[in-house]
Amino acid sequence: MAWLSDLEKAGFIMRITPFGHLKRGIFYKMIDEYSLFYFRWIEPVKQTLLNLDMKQGYWQDIQTSQSWYSWAGYTFESICLKHHTIISQALNLGPSAVPYSWRIVSKKNSDIQGAQIDLLFDREDNAITLCEIKYTRTPYVLDKEAAQKLRDKIKIFKEQTRTQKNIFVSLISAQGSKKNAHYEELIGSDGLVTLDDFFQDTDF
Repeated sequence: MAWLSDLEKAGFIMRITPFGHLKRGIFYKMIDEYSLFYFRWIEPVKQTLLNLDMKQGYWQDIQTSQSWYSWAGYTFESICLKHHTIISQALNLGPSAVPYSWRIVSKKNSDIQGAQIDLLFDREDNAITLCEIKYTRTPYVLDKEAAQKLRDKIKIFKEQTRTQKNIFVSLISAQGSKKNAHYEELIGSDGLVTLDDFFQDTDF
């Protein structure tokens, strides 16, 4: 479709090919930051805004809501996808590492569990790096529950893709991460990418 191509060239959306589906399954993700903000926060209340009838403190109140955190997490994921090259460099991956996303949807009357990996790198050294993307205002803590969910996600990925490659996990966290036993087991010493790595690139 021509309009999809135009939006992609203009930088509003990104074409994403899921890992393992080179000939099918292409989908698009909005990556323009203002558009993400507009359609979530301006469009639903634009008449109120245009009438200058917004209550004082509205935006400050919104920033403490669960909806805001969900939106911020989604937007941070989009920023990470846009700057996958920076992430690859920060993880010291070779230039031949190919970025993908991957997901499987659970279906009714099926034992298959759903899982989603927003970014992964298929490497030439017989390995795949799975990226766990987390937006928090303070350093992220990989607790027991989150660690188990991550293990389950890795297990589902390996089972469904039938990959024989070695699996490594990295964490992309806006504010870094607090180290603990779960972190050391799953992420290791060189698997963390933060916003500081993003801003080292002058084109960001």
